[in-house]
Amino acid sequence: MNTTFHTVLDPCGICLGTATMGTDISVIDSYTVLDTYFELGGNFVDTAHIYAAWVENGWGASERTLGEWIKSNGLRKQIILATKGGHPPMSKMDGWRCGAEDLLHDLEESLERLQTDFIDVYWLHRDDPARHVGEIIDTLADFVVQGLIGAYGASNWSTERIDEANAYAKEKGLPPFVASQPGWSLADRAPDAPMIPGLVFVDESIRRWHRQKYLAMVPYTSQATGYFGEANVAWAKAGFLNDPPRGRDYDTAGNRKRLLECIKIAEYKHCTPNQVALAYLRDQRFPVFPIVGTGKPDHIKEALEALEITLSITERKRLRTIGEDIG
Repeated sequence: MNTTFHTVLDPCGICLGTATMGTDISVIDSYTVLDTYFELGGNFVDTAHIYAAWVENGWGASERTLGEWIKSNGLRKQIILATKGGHPPMSKMDGWRCGAEDLLHDLEESLERLQTDFIDVYWLHRDDPARHVGEIIDTLADFVVQGLIGAYGASNWSTERIDEANAYAKEKGLPPFVASQPGWSLADRAPDAPMIPGLVFVDESIRRWHRQKYLAMVPYTSQATGYFGEANVAWAKAGFLNDPPRGRDYDTAGNRKRLLECIKIAEYKHCTPNQVALAYLRDQRFPVFPIVGTGKPDHIKEALEALEITLSITERKRLRTIGEDIG
């Protein structure tokens, strides 16, 4: 049983995602969100070397914005800082970049942008399935020995490859992956939703594997791009007219039933449906730290307040199974 991530690092139950900070979210607004998150008890922030390479002149903006905020506030020792490397180039998304030179390049550049000499959690943004997993673990373990990172995790890796990696680490006496970072929310993605190559989204088999291994999960898209938010609640109460205002990639008959169930539970618990959806992710038989990304301080406050919500066994089961009969 791997308990290193949540017992040693002690991260906040809601991780703050920073992918669009410094681009879609202005630097000033980014600082306001970061200030709010930290002031309300948050301490776990997530970025990546590749953010936001899809925006003209945006590559590195997220890490630079976060690094400037941490330095200006003198909070490095109070923040659990996570970033990711090993992502393929945007021009060749089906390529692989987990060689030792690639990872060292990404890590050194991330350290420079973040203005730090140490990353608490270093994620591999993608797997390199053609490369022996032992070579990858050896590289990451060497980063730990050099004092460049404290721990490492796997983003968008299959459970089979994580098993293989951790078995190798155990055999060689090296640190294992301490957590995984797939996509997961209460809402299932629509079957026809466009998919970026290499992404991994949680299904029942992955959820069951995490229960068995008791491996921590730090899922992205935890709010299904706003599917359980205020705009969609109004849309649901109006009878689901037209397309949803938010989260169109999640709009299925089953998810509409889940949204209505979240509204029902939220009215009973005097909270928001979005908080119910986050509480569902948190209330698992393995540690879960949902990533929430936003440019609005009120949304951060709402997300952190979800940590106080507890769902009953009946409510959890109902949310999980209510849409399964119709997809």
